[in-house]
Amino acid sequence: MNSVLIVDDEAMNITALMHILNRDYKVYAERDGANCLRTVKNLKPDLILLDVMMPEVDGFEVIRRLKGDEETKDIPVIFVTAKVGSDDEVQGFSLGAVDYIYKPYNPPVIEMRVRHQINLLNFTRREREVMEAQKLMFESIPLPFNLWTADYKVIDCNRAMVDFLQAPNKETALAHFYDFSVETQPCGTPSAEKIMHIIDEVLDTKKIIRHRWNHLVGGTIIPVEVSATLVQMRGQFFCACYAVDLRPIEAALEAEENNLAKSRFLARMSHEIRTPITAVMGITEIQLRNRIVPYQTEEALVQIYSSSKTLLNIVNDILDFSKIESGNMPIINTEYDVASLVGDAAQLHLIYSERKNVSFVMDIDPNLPVKLVGDNLRIRQIINNLLTNAFKYTESGEILFSLSFEDGLVIKISDTGFGMTTQQIEEIGSEYVRFHEQDKPFVGGTGLGLPIVYSLAKMMNAKIELKSKPGVGTCASVRVPQRASGTDVIGPELASSLKNFESQQWFVTKELEFEPEAMPYGKVLVVDDVDTNLYVAEAMLESFGLSVELCERGQEAIDKITQGNEYDVIFMDHMMPGMDGIETTNALRRMGYTLPIVALTANAVKGQAEMFLNNGFSGFMSKPIDINLLSSYLVRFVKNKHEA
Repeated sequence: MNSVLIVDDEAMNITALMHILNRDYKVYAERDGANCLRTVKNLKPDLILLDVMMPEVDGFEVIRRLKGDEETKDIPVIFVTAKVGSDDEVQGFSLGAVDYIYKPYNPPVIEMRVRHQINLLNFTRREREVMEAQKLMFESIPLPFNLWTADYKVIDCNRAMVDFLQAPNKETALAHFYDFSVETQPCGTPSAEKIMHIIDEVLDTKKIIRHRWNHLVGGTIIPVEVSATLVQMRGQFFCACYAVDLRPIEAALEAEENNLAKSRFLARMSHEIRTPITAVMGITEIQLRNRIVPYQTEEALVQIYSSSKTLLNIVNDILDFSKIESGNMPIINTEYDVASLVGDAAQLHLIYSERKNVSFVMDIDPNLPVKLVGDNLRIRQIINNLLTNAFKYTESGEILFSLSFEDGLVIKISDTGFGMTTQQIEEIGSEYVRFHEQDKPFVGGTGLGLPIVYSLAKMMNAKIELKSKPGVGTCASVRVPQRASGTDVIGPELASSLKNFESQQWFVTKELEFEPEAMPYGKVLVVDDVDTNLYVAEAMLESFGLSVELCERGQEAIDKITQGNEYDVIFMDHMMPGMDGIETTNALRRMGYTLPIVALTANAVKGQAEMFLNNGFSGFMSKPIDINLLSSYLVRFVKNKHEA
């Protein structure tokens, strides 16, 4: 409810006015000018009805003082008088009065005059509140913003625009707007002319108009995208312009293009590097499946297979750039054999101890579960990186590798090597950290080992503790959350075998134990441009009793289908000269060939599965070919088809 203060030295007049106004307003009263000034200061009434003729301080003096005070100058005053004269009215209005009420009172007239002033006051207040809200909104917008009139004058901007233009204040930013813009915009239009076109288009179409604008800040051209839109304030239309700095967007686009180029390069490198490794593994696997291989040959083949497998894992990790760069390497939890994990790691590093005066000791807890559920590959990476570092930086003494299970897999690797300072340990989280380069220049490596261990540990919610002392050695402890699969433990006998490095050959041989299911009725086609890949694939497929045909080019495969040949499944290499696997498969699908086609790829880049499935393939296999996965495809596409 609005408030009104009545000031009159006659009580009867106050009573009469209060009777008229009490129903609609909160009414206060004072009987002299001096008290009136104090009351106005305290109550801040919305309207004052002020008697002109009062003893000591008359109405003219009161309004003169009210208008001279910052706190009270905006309170509207209506003079109340029994004296009718133009001179008094002129004096009253000149002092700031908004109206006159004459005695004797006419209640309807008084009500109308008071209501009119109160309505004006409330409207002004609401308009001021709206303006303040708009101003607050404009100021709070994080984007640079400026406001233009219909006659092309910039009249306001927010703090973000002042900061963006690096102007000392808003006044400078507004007065020198064109100084902060290039003379000619990218479209070839002078800046002043372009602004006029934009404002006219916004006012005419009432649509949001987007355009590119080049600002000039500190001698540097800054590209922005400006969104110009229509706003209405105080009954007038304005053009509001919001700017988005394009530099981060353009930098991101450039980075994305660079990443695409890097993706293509690394995909090719992945194929080129993995192809010979997978060939070695495939041929070795074929020979190991031959039960009449001499023991010495089998032992050598086991070493070749294990080393190739580890090398392949390392190459996969290096080439999977999407995981490394995004920090989003997936953790894939599967069941794995703990003894095989230990044996592989031990055998791989045993050769280092033979080359140095270093004793390699293993402490394997007999109570380790036989199988655990977790990311086998990442666990191997952690163990291999820690062991590699231990052997790399230890010239003599002992390296201890212990493994136990205490609410998770506990890996401990200690050495009597060079050791590290506290500061060096703190730096390990960085990439490409290499220590002892000055005093031990003969030590090789990229410096990625420990940073990778820390990254993998973080991704698997593992706890890592590193203790080290220069000249004494280092002890690394990693506790990785893993779940036991079943209740069986490896037991003392197998633990002892692992400690004595007697298990490696058995585990590799066991890993490769597989009895292919005969499918003599099946017919398959393998398409690959690498002879060794064809050799490996043919040998694996023939172990299933299948009829196998080979070709080295995509066009050859198309020709075979054109000649009327049909295959239960085609195994198609991805990267081939001429028509690659995707192009060949697309061509076959366009010809109406609907039988299964499975992609073979040596490309370790992330996201391959979706790409192949979206291009007409029925499935895909990474090289080296996993015979268990191969068997599942053959059962699905060959056996099930012929038994149906």
